[in-house]
Amino acid sequence: MFKNNYAYSNFGVDDIAKAVDFYRNKLGLKVEEDGFGFKLTLSGTDAYVMPMGQNYQPAAFHILNFDVGNIEQAVAALKEKGIALETFAGMEQDELGIMRGKAAGAGPDMAIFKDPAGNMLAVVEL
Repeated sequence: MFKNNYAYSNFGVDDIAKAVDFYRNKLGLKVEEDGFGFKLTLSGTDAYVMPMGQNYQPAAFHILNFDVGNIEQAVAALKEKGIALETFAGMEQDELGIMRGKAAGAGPDMAIFKDPAGNMLAVVEL
């Protein structure tokens, strides 16, 4: 029924101006503002980011995954931009903050970071 329809995801933030700056200037993504929120043009799909107001709560899981060819380089680039990686109790991470799933046969290598609204994002090497 929907296989030929354009599909996109959306998520909220508490401050559109901070989010625009982060996604455009820190992550280097294409941001199209529309006076309310903005669209992120990503490879293969889009995501719409909308303001959620003062009672905003960030998602409790990562909402965007960025597939990268070299996770060490991606992590270094994030750190150069002043973006810290998240650490999680009970989840093994190396000295760079990367969860190494490939070597253990337990999924991809992944590092998680947050946007200014507290939404979790991930760089993933498959």
